[in-house]
Amino acid sequence: MRESQAYQPQNQMTLWWLGRPASPVKIGQLSFVPSMRGVGLRYDAHWLTHGFAISEDLPLRDIDFLPTEKDTAVGALDDARPDRWGERVIRQLDRSHGVSLFCWR
Repeated sequence: MRESQAYQPQNQMTLWWLGRPASPVKIGQLSFVPSMRGVGLRYDAHWLTHGFAISEDLPLRDIDFLPTEKDTAVGALDDARPDRWGERVIRQLDRSHGVSLFCWR
């Protein structure tokens, strides 16, 4: 792989709603919050108008939702994080393939 095409780790990911898998809808942007070693969320403008709150503590508001505790993600997103076994698998894949994955904790 040429250096210009080398994978670069990112601090942001897009969150998608797959209610209709053939037509995914962007929910918002997930961002790594270095000071908390956690993950925050900002809803996409279209989702704010046409979507729904993905959890009680993530109401449809045009703000950055930030983690309140270290090593966590905001709201229901925290439940979607890999458990310890999942993290071990991700780290093993990361070492064996030289690919950095978006993982926190």
